[in-house]
This record gives sequence, structure tokens and C-alpha cells, in this order.
Amino acid sequence: MKLEDYRDYQEKNVKASKSQLKEYIQIYADMAKKLKSEDAMELEPVKRNIRQTYPTEIYFTLVDEGGEYVKLTITDASKEYIIPIFTDMREYAVGSAKISTLFLDKLDLKVITPEDIDDLAKSDEYFEGFVVNPHSQNFNFDRNGDF
Repeated sequence: MKLEDYRDYQEKNVKASKSQLKEYIQIYADMAKKLKSEDAMELEPVKRNIRQTYPTEIYFTLVDEGGEYVKLTITDASKEYIIPIFTDMREYAVGSAKISTLFLDKLDLKVITPEDIDDLAKSDEYFEGFVVNPHSQNFNFDRNGDF
């Protein structure tokens, strides 16, 4: 969601579901299903829109009581992990409720920017990327913001 929309949501509780990234991801998923190939040339403009939109929005993630990001490990034996991010308040409400059942700690919302994610990628060798709206769209990005 755009930062302005989040501020508006905080003040007036409106415009909480606006995210171009979410819309582009849905277009991508719908087209990929029809084309039955994620390498189809027709998807290139949508991929470009996703790449251009991702850095222009803010996202929501979960932190534990110590302020650490909720980490979803890639395998049981691995230290490598991804973090869940949500594109808007509606996605956060549903997704955080589902993820909270997996953790014993009290989890809180944290606003996260693409710059924060980039900093995490630079500072933590075990950070592999993030999953956007894991309960609904389940769209994966790597640590460099590519998919």
C-alpha cells in the first residue's frame, strides 16, 4: 500500500486495501494459469509492473515480543528463512491471524519498506527472501526483490 494510504487509514480507517502490487500479482497469477507457463512472453509486461511497483509501496510484517521478524524457515534443518509480508491491512488481518497460531509469542505489526528488506538482505546471510500475502497470493521474492 502507499504510505499516504496507510497514514489515511491510521487517521480515518479508510483506503486500507489499496495496493498496486497486490493487483499486479493477481493479474500475473491469472495469466500464468491461462498460459500454463511462467516463462510466456505475454507475462513480461506484468513482471515489469511488479518489479517497478514493489519499491514504491510499504508493507506489513510480523515481529515477536523481542522485535525480531517472524521467520519462516525453508527447511527444518536449515537456518535459512523467509519473512511474510502483507500488502494491505485486510491481508495483514487475515494472514497474521493464521501465522499467529503457529507461534507462541505475542506478535505485533511492523511497517516494513523495500529499503528495510534490502538492509536485512545485506545484514543477514540466512535471509533468503519474502513471501507476499502468504495465505492468499503466496507470491515469493528472493532477497534481492526478484521473483
